[in-house]
Amino acid sequence: MHRWGITLENLAIGYKGKPLLKGLSLFMDEGEFWVVVGPNGAGKSTLLKTILGIVPPVEGKVYIHGIDCTFHVGCDEKKFISYVPQLESYSKIFPATALDVVLSGLFMKKKRLEKITDKDVARAVEWLEFFDMAHLKNTPFKNLSGGQQRKVLIARALISSPHYLFLDEPTTGVDIKSARRLINAINFLHKNNRIGICMVTHDLNFVWNYVEKVLVLGNGKFVAGNKDSIINEDILSEIYGVKIKILETPAGPVFLTGDKHY
Repeated sequence: MHRWGITLENLAIGYKGKPLLKGLSLFMDEGEFWVVVGPNGAGKSTLLKTILGIVPPVEGKVYIHGIDCTFHVGCDEKKFISYVPQLESYSKIFPATALDVVLSGLFMKKKRLEKITDKDVARAVEWLEFFDMAHLKNTPFKNLSGGQQRKVLIARALISSPHYLFLDEPTTGVDIKSARRLINAINFLHKNNRIGICMVTHDLNFVWNYVEKVLVLGNGKFVAGNKDSIINEDILSEIYGVKIKILETPAGPVFLTGDKHY
């Protein structure tokens, strides 16, 4: 049956045939806001890369809109997903401007030798404006701050009009004020454009009020579902391998590991 959304079926993720996690089955519907959390090394980034086909699964299947895209690098349905990897994945030395970087998000949809049009440029500038970055369109990407670079890369991902936006640690290394503005912008896109979001983060407290679904990975285990269903100290402590304390507050739950937030 043709079904919108992304289905993971008995998925095992890892590298060189060695699984970090086995038996992951879930459905990400279009328009949902998912967050993936867990300790370092749990496989959060690997999961995103596996869904996208960058890393092959150890076993299991990935279906996009009901189409098996597990081992098909050229699976046409992948055009509906845009991906923003961790900032470290991008070179700091290439001479492209902010505008050039945003426009590069169209290359996968352009035919060979097809040129960038004035309409494409105007659209790229519109996305830079959305992130208050249009005044920096001619600035070399390498000269932008970390927060500005992330906004440019998200604009690059959005120019292709994706149904889903996958983000790997988009607020890491960004000051709290800039990170909050970035999350607000992502949430606006989710609410107003109905873009499905799947975001890896290290801080569930920071994004709790925005997300709808949560996937927690760690120690070869996982729990997934509506965010309120994962509020269980015993389950989270088992997955994280450390004692998790949950404090209920008027603003929502606060998750603590020892005396630190995570």
